[in-house]
Amino acid sequence: MRVTLGAPGRIMPPADKAIEFARRAEGEGFDAMWWPCHLMGWIPDSVWTEDFTELAKYQDNPHVHFDPLMMMGAAGAATERIDVGVSVTDTLRRHPAMLAQAALTADHLSRGRAILGLGSGERMNVTPYGIPWEKPVGRLEEAIEVMRLLWSTTDPVDFDGDFFRLERAVLGLEPYAGIPPRIWLAAHGPRMLRMTGRLADGWLPTNIKVEAYAEKLTAIRESAEAASRDPEAIVPSMLAYVICAPDEESLAAMCDSPMVRMLFAAVDLPAATYARHGSTSPFEGGTGFHSFLPTTVSRAEAERIVSHIPAGIVREHTLCGTPEQIAAEIRGYQEAGLRDVVLWNITPFADAAMSGYSFKAMGEVRRLLEPAETVSGGAADVG
Repeated sequence: MRVTLGAPGRIMPPADKAIEFARRAEGEGFDAMWWPCHLMGWIPDSVWTEDFTELAKYQDNPHVHFDPLMMMGAAGAATERIDVGVSVTDTLRRHPAMLAQAALTADHLSRGRAILGLGSGERMNVTPYGIPWEKPVGRLEEAIEVMRLLWSTTDPVDFDGDFFRLERAVLGLEPYAGIPPRIWLAAHGPRMLRMTGRLADGWLPTNIKVEAYAEKLTAIRESAEAASRDPEAIVPSMLAYVICAPDEESLAAMCDSPMVRMLFAAVDLPAATYARHGSTSPFEGGTGFHSFLPTTVSRAEAERIVSHIPAGIVREHTLCGTPEQIAAEIRGYQEAGLRDVVLWNITPFADAAMSGYSFKAMGEVRRLLEPAETVSGGAADVG
């Protein structure tokens, strides 16, 4: 079975370039386009300077993001085949009734190609906006129940939960072709993995090592079986940071880039990962996922955080190297059960001069992963 490949959608103006980018990805043979859901970006303003990153020459601040659900609808309406998804939004900021309607709208615009990626939330998108960070996993689980209830009927419904209450609530917009949008969960911990098996159509974790990937997928499938669901119907995917490099010297320099190392501040890495590389978490008693607020981070604090994230962590938690090396890593995940991967190209963060090379390399990765008979027939050599 071929591994399907997703690419990141353009997140900033001009909007017509984002639509053009989606059409190009479809033409080049990618299977999906994904948008992150961020009010606040990952990089602190204090280091968004030209001496820290060349990207500051072209963008005034690190927090420019289109709304993903709107981009899914726009890109879906402008394309014919490619899936459109959000990776991922949360139900702390978005009420499930509004999210259910938005997902249905995107699915109608894309003619059944929308994927609603959901997670428990990131503090950077919640706390600064006055939204309580309370029981995010329980809230997410209940929100999925509410959305599926609203998608199941056009009649008024009631729901009495711990977080949401519906009384004669109605959503008259029916699912496109009678099939509700797919829900994929960004699950890592045991409770979220069990939830994926019970309630989700796909699994979308971030940067998991291949051994852990197989173990977590087993937990999802066991949960699905316990809920009398078909485990094989749940698509095992992964959002993977990718660094494309033509040689070892270039790769080493890019993995050591302070900008790329800063990206990992908001990644939920276990203490064992830091210890393996002779370091410790920069966040006392927690992880960046739950404590990192970029707009509050001073230059000195940003530099302290970067000092805790050695190049080895970047290398360990990315798909990196030449197209051949990246394709080989993906095949390793395929043997562990992966059927889809979102290739999140972070090469420009490491070295803006390598941007052009990296996008060509991503296309080569796609070509290398095509089945041999397709490649020999010439159908894979697009773009």
